[in-house]
Amino acid sequence: MRIFKTFIAVYVCFLIYLLLGKQGDPFYSAIAAILCMQNYVSNSFKVAANRTVGTFIGGIMGMCLLILEKSFLPTDLPVLQYFIVSLCIIPLIYFTVRVKKSTASYITCVVFLSITVVHGADVNPYMFAINRMIDTLIGIFVSLGINAFHLPRRKNKSALFVTNLDRTLLNSKGEINNYSKFKLNTMINRGALITIATTRSVETLLPLIKDLEMKLPVIIMNGAAQYDLKKSTYLQCKTMNFTTALRVIGIFDKLDLNCFTHTIINDVLHVYYTKLVNPAEEKLYHSKKRLPEKSYVCGDLPKNQDVLSIVAVDRLETIEKLVDIFMNLDIAPLINVSYYIDEAHEGYYFIEITGAEASVKNAVMEMKEHLSADQVIAFGNDEKNIPLIVAADFGYAVKNATAELKRTTPRIIGDNDSDSVVKTIEKHFYLRPFGRNKEDV
Repeated sequence: MRIFKTFIAVYVCFLIYLLLGKQGDPFYSAIAAILCMQNYVSNSFKVAANRTVGTFIGGIMGMCLLILEKSFLPTDLPVLQYFIVSLCIIPLIYFTVRVKKSTASYITCVVFLSITVVHGADVNPYMFAINRMIDTLIGIFVSLGINAFHLPRRKNKSALFVTNLDRTLLNSKGEINNYSKFKLNTMINRGALITIATTRSVETLLPLIKDLEMKLPVIIMNGAAQYDLKKSTYLQCKTMNFTTALRVIGIFDKLDLNCFTHTIINDVLHVYYTKLVNPAEEKLYHSKKRLPEKSYVCGDLPKNQDVLSIVAVDRLETIEKLVDIFMNLDIAPLINVSYYIDEAHEGYYFIEITGAEASVKNAVMEMKEHLSADQVIAFGNDEKNIPLIVAADFGYAVKNATAELKRTTPRIIGDNDSDSVVKTIEKHFYLRPFGRNKEDV
């Protein structure tokens, strides 16, 4: 659409030129239209503002130089004229930097050069400069108008969309496709209620979604907390109390195993551990210890400190033994225990223990109530997502989902490399003008 809109904007610039009786030069309008056409309308506004400032700065400077040339410089010394024109680039760029409009430097210089270089000796310098400025401004505002225009569509702003991240919204390279980024940002800015639910903690989540303009909190650590990306604040923390956490940590100590105990202190995630006992733990620790959103501490959990989650990584046999032990403790009703494969380290699995109230399903339903949403539309790929998919009004599984999830008979969409999550969100968010969407039937 950006390519198509650029074509429309350039063509409109030529039409304006014809409607004005071929006054001015459409070349400068077309160039400005191309430069201002951005992938997001918000970006176009920023670029248009910079281009407008740059046009006036470059235009006024160019006009002044033309006047000086005609008044004081001999016409038979082009070397001197070009030297002065080139020298003026220095104060132009410096001025844009000083007024904190460095992104306008390019268009400032373009407009200045178009006025001072592309002109005839008999041209009125005032009118020539003004015409070049008008030509450029026409292109800027045409591009802005074309990019901002869209046909009115009914939108479903009462549905809460929740998607899993790994192997669902992320493609097989562990990234969000550019198409999905653009569509998600567009829908979010038009009022769509979209969030992400993941087992990840903040420090590994942020790099993956840095290009998304998320407005709702994201659900992290299997529902143990929500995180406000704009305020960098943890919300709705579902913790296990200090006594219960000590019982869980005691099991690891008894088996001579390590665990990573996650807790929030002054809005910073602190992770307590005692020793690293296997290669997967060592790689995990060294890959994350310097990340700013997480602080690793080798030592005991502070007294009376509630805990978000306790995580360990080990071979499947050890993990299954731990699950069995925890499920048979008297504190079993107070905790949630889950385990899943560690995709970064072959043969290893994670075990995660959280408080009994911590779950993605509970977090989503609380968010639904808080937002007064009418329905939940959820997307997942494995058994961790089953409770949410089953509870959602519309539960979807990607084509590459596990057999366990597919056995719960969710609606099956394309795989995680085909932008299928975003395309399905679009179908629900943009309502048909008449009647209901096919998905509602």
